[in-house]
This record gives sequence, structure tokens and C-alpha cells, in this order.
Amino acid sequence: MNIGDNMKRNKNGFTLIELLAVIVILGIIMVIATTNVLKNINDSKEKAKYMAAKEIVENAEAYFAINSNATDVTINTLKDYLESDATNPKTGDNDLLTNGTSQKVCKGSYSSESQTKYSNNDGKGYYFDGYFYSLDGICN
Repeated sequence: MNIGDNMKRNKNGFTLIELLAVIVILGIIMVIATTNVLKNINDSKEKAKYMAAKEIVENAEAYFAINSNATDVTINTLKDYLESDATNPKTGDNDLLTNGTSQKVCKGSYSSESQTKYSNNDGKGYYFDGYFYSLDGICN
């Protein structure tokens, strides 16, 4: 019997190096997966804020159709056009009618090409064709 035969018979499990390699590989996979999940969650929140602003602008269009001389409208004025639990495009919460009353929709020569998709332009607002949804209540 030589030494190599004896080593083959006594090998019943994994070595420490093999276990560490598997743990490192699993750790790398978890970091990649977590990063992607967090990015998708953040993107979804930004898209939801954008869609809330778009819905408010669509309601403002009805207001502007009735009040053709108006160039802007505040959320306070649009209360009758909005649902009571409307989403606040600034925070993403359903508190627009209580905490978003300083925001307004501005009518003018705005273009949605002025912004990156779903971007709030550094917290200023959202551009839509013909309208600007101002998060701080200032029309540009």
C-alpha cells in the first residue's frame, strides 16, 4: 500500500479552501443581486412619481380647457379634479392634498424632450409637452 491510496480513502468531506471558495462565490452573487434589486426599487419609485405628475397634468388640462386665460394652476385649485389620496410627485406618498399644495402646473411652450425619462430635473419638476409640473411652485 502506498501513501496516495491512503489519502484517497480518508477523504470524506470538503476542504476548508473549497468551502471558502463557495462562500465567496455566493457572497459575490448576493451583492450583484442586491444591487440590481435596489436599483429596480428606486427606478419604480421614480416612475411612480413621474406617473403621478402626469396624471395631475392631465387633470390640469381639463382646468385649462375651462379657464383658457390661466397660465398656471396650483394643487389647491385642482382639489376638485383630484382624488383625495392622490400621490405627491415630490415625496411619493399619498398626501398631495395636504403636503403638496404649493406645487403647481404651468402652461407654456414646454417639451418633454427637456428631461431624462422619469427625471424630476434635480427636484424642480417634470416637463410634459406644453406643461411643466413644478415641485417647488415656481414656473420656469
